[in-house]
Amino acid sequence: MKNLLFLILIFSVSKITAQSFRTVSVLDSADSKPIANAKILTGNSVLYTNEDGKVLIPEQIKNLEISAPWYGMKKISSVSSQIYLKPLFKEIKEVVVTNVDLKKIFSNIIDNYSTVYYSNPSLYTGTVKQKSFVDGKIAHLLVADVNVWSKFNFYNFKESKDPNSFFNIGLNDIKYYKTIKLDGSYPFASVPNLLPKDFIGTFYMNYQIAGMLNTVKDLKIKTSLLYENAGIQKLSFESEKNDKFEIKFSGLLTYNKNDKAIVNLNVVIDQNYAQSEKVSKTGEPYTSNTTKAEVFFDFYKKNNQYLPSLITVMGEGYSESKTMKVPFKAYQEIKLEKFSEGNKRGLKKKIDLSKSFIENIPDKDINETKTLLSAQEQNFIDAKS
Repeated sequence: MKNLLFLILIFSVSKITAQSFRTVSVLDSADSKPIANAKILTGNSVLYTNEDGKVLIPEQIKNLEISAPWYGMKKISSVSSQIYLKPLFKEIKEVVVTNVDLKKIFSNIIDNYSTVYYSNPSLYTGTVKQKSFVDGKIAHLLVADVNVWSKFNFYNFKESKDPNSFFNIGLNDIKYYKTIKLDGSYPFASVPNLLPKDFIGTFYMNYQIAGMLNTVKDLKIKTSLLYENAGIQKLSFESEKNDKFEIKFSGLLTYNKNDKAIVNLNVVIDQNYAQSEKVSKTGEPYTSNTTKAEVFFDFYKKNNQYLPSLITVMGEGYSESKTMKVPFKAYQEIKLEKFSEGNKRGLKKKIDLSKSFIENIPDKDINETKTLLSAQEQNFIDAKS
């Protein structure tokens, strides 16, 4: 159950062919600021903007549906270089405390997960990205094409001892990979990184919800209504603190009352209990402390059921020895661009979930395809080590 409580350090565009692409910016209509992770539905695939609000869209695609969690949805028939979305509300402080029973919503989601969300064997093609920061500076970046197979599309607790039986990742082209060599000023074991096995739980929203319900079962959750229209609610929430584990949850979600579905969910976990003992490169003991974690799930509706399209995980904290304390941050996202029905057998070629993504690359070759990095990421790749 600890894995449910502590989201420590756990953790697109399609493979490009000869077709031409256009760089499109998705912007806030109120202040023209870029909107990161805006979702673009193209009919047979799902795309997302990067941190700079930009995305590559094939020139031949005409009809698009663009949305973001706190913006209105927009449909367009022709692609332009800039697309503006209107924010649903101006200030998040303008809320109404409501009697919405969020625990009941969460419990109903768990009980009816296989009805509301697609639950048959599934195969996704997409992109995984990992980034690590040490003392505020980016130190690691990996971008790779992946296949993801899921037997149920939800976390199966009965088979948790053998996650390979319901979750596989196939690693395809490595688009970008760079890890800087840390000098003596950073004596800890390595750059904070994320293992695929830690991502299994956070790939599934029901796993996260079950963990929250278990942690706050005897505590209150304050819920506020930010916006409501045509059965679509935007809610914020904050739980009381679980003093035993020194952990509390807060976040935002979009809830479709008509479908009884959570369309997207952002959870922030504040914690003081997530500590692990490690040994430095010089043999000295130190601790790795994760003080905050954040997870985000986004879904889209297809044939009356919801499919996952984006999952992001972030963990931040510090490494501490007797002589120094260095902050770190690690981020992982997986964008599921295309979906198809899968089989019950899984992938023939799959990575070892107990090893890092880098350890799963035999030759470490970079097969770069056209990928739209953020300005920060591109500067990191281009910089001389």
